[in-house]
Amino acid sequence: MKHAVVVGGGIIGASWAIVFARAGLRVTVVERDPASVADLPARLVRMLEHSAGLLRETDTPASVAARIGATDDLARAVPQADYLQEAVSEDLELKRSLFADLDALAPPHAVLASSTSTYGASQFTAGLPGRGRCLVAHPMTPPHLSPVVEMSSAPWTEPDVAARAEAFMRELGQHPVRINKEIPGFVLNRLQGALLMEMFRMIAGGVISPADADALISQGLGLRWATLGPLEGVDLNAPGGIADYLRRYGHIFNGMAAEQGLPAPVDEELITVLDQALRQALPLAGLEARRQWRDRAIAGVRVALRDYTGEKP
Repeated sequence: MKHAVVVGGGIIGASWAIVFARAGLRVTVVERDPASVADLPARLVRMLEHSAGLLRETDTPASVAARIGATDDLARAVPQADYLQEAVSEDLELKRSLFADLDALAPPHAVLASSTSTYGASQFTAGLPGRGRCLVAHPMTPPHLSPVVEMSSAPWTEPDVAARAEAFMRELGQHPVRINKEIPGFVLNRLQGALLMEMFRMIAGGVISPADADALISQGLGLRWATLGPLEGVDLNAPGGIADYLRRYGHIFNGMAAEQGLPAPVDEELITVLDQALRQALPLAGLEARRQWRDRAIAGVRVALRDYTGEKP
């Protein structure tokens, strides 16, 4: 991949442009709003200056920004693309119309990816002659700072295309995760939504203040989750790993589910699936060393935050 085209020059599109340019690609941003096009160079430099620590040693914010151009001419930009990332408004009809244009204009080898956070690729690529090269690459915003990308194929996405797109994301320094089934909202937003909905419920019920609810994450779970995921986190919180943890404390989650009229999520089948996955990644004998690593990592995060001198506006 040598040339990436980003359609949409807003928050997500500009961030994607940095991801591609930071890896050494030429980038063209297609944006029809003249004000956004005019403002793009200054926005890019500002974003790059704020994330300069993530640049290659041979790069500067100015040198990376110089790899990014902008145009309002879709028909001129798209035929040059090796990889195309759509980042327009979350409007299904707009995406259907746009992907029809992209499929007609892009060279046969180009991968066509959408940044949508809502719609499966099957909802806007069904009738396209080149639908096999279309998929979703949904980033966490902003992608130039948050490397995780949800990769979700339509039923007709060619396996080779999906594999090439995932490999490309790794080459860019992103962290692709595969979504095995199309589901509205994919998984990232569902996880965030589950946490927010429970926070909203606790705040509305007078259980906790908004500031203290946020503090539970920023001064608690967030520090742990900065170094490892929730499943690995609980795996380290019991002598026998996640199976031990869930057999001790799974009733808590089942009780929460019962409060909302939901079926119990924790049973022996789930425990077996999770235990097998985590023990394959890390045998029980390695738990203590991993706990020590976790402790050092969390301490490192706290030191980094303490030493960071920037102030919230």
